[in-house]
Amino acid sequence: MKPAVLMTHPRHFQIKGGANPHTRNEDDSLKKVNPDAAIEQWNLYVDALIDAGVDVYVIDATGDLSGMVFAANAGFLRGRLDPRPSPQKTFFPSHFRAEHRIAEKERFVDFMENFGIQIGDYPAQWHWEGEADAFPIGRGGEQKWVFTYGFRSDPEVGDWLESGVLDTEAVKLELSDPRFYHGDTALCDLGGPCLAYLEAFTEEAQEELAAEFGDRIIEIEQEDAEQFLGNSFYVEVGEDRFLFCAAGVRKKTRDKIAERGVEVIAVDVKEFFGKGGGGPKCLVFNLGNASRTEAGLTEEQSAFRHARHIESVRRRRGRTG
Repeated sequence: MKPAVLMTHPRHFQIKGGANPHTRNEDDSLKKVNPDAAIEQWNLYVDALIDAGVDVYVIDATGDLSGMVFAANAGFLRGRLDPRPSPQKTFFPSHFRAEHRIAEKERFVDFMENFGIQIGDYPAQWHWEGEADAFPIGRGGEQKWVFTYGFRSDPEVGDWLESGVLDTEAVKLELSDPRFYHGDTALCDLGGPCLAYLEAFTEEAQEELAAEFGDRIIEIEQEDAEQFLGNSFYVEVGEDRFLFCAAGVRKKTRDKIAERGVEVIAVDVKEFFGKGGGGPKCLVFNLGNASRTEAGLTEEQSAFRHARHIESVRRRRGRTG
């Protein structure tokens, strides 16, 4: 099996709710998306993922779900890093705070059921945006789970995650800067070390980060934080380690990360980040290792995976599809 991600085709991407500061002009009007540029940038990012050995599956939004392109907000996959087959893993859908995104839940749940993944849930009154605010840092004995809150996810979710999903303690961190509204916009795992823009967190959270991760932290400088370096997508493919970051991140920073054995791939996602406030990580939901024919799938589920795989989608629709 290969590392796999779920991505939403951007044909319906536009700025509708303006839920984060990146989506608005200086006069507070909503920014306008260039749909042709968005589709081209999305396809080039997909190409880069495929070239690195990452499988891509595609879900479609509807015209009213303009923010669904940021698939990282779909939810949380319990067991993503486990060796068990994906039909034994559980997807917990996000409970969105932004009204224009609430209906995404139904589409993501339907996709995961057809994909062959179990579905879980939690109290309806809790807001939580899944892996954007809950993710591991490190591997093996060094692995620690992080839960972030303050803008999109409720703090109560952290205790439930520890006891009801992770069965381990989580490092709970409060965000303080609305430009960095999810934890994965300011904190990025590198398989052991992590990138962190400390100013995105409260003083107490910064102290907690230092206590938990110490010299594993590679501090993000403000100039790169503003290019959403913290929202890079890290993935391991066999023995290779890749980091997909926004093209605006400075070369000297990319070189510094590469010195740690990580191949850094810069991708142009300015239609998504510059107008929607979402970088390379926001555009992918991490499915862990998966394949179109893995153990435990029904014939219908395997057929669904084949149909939603990027190769089949492009064969039917072409690149602009």
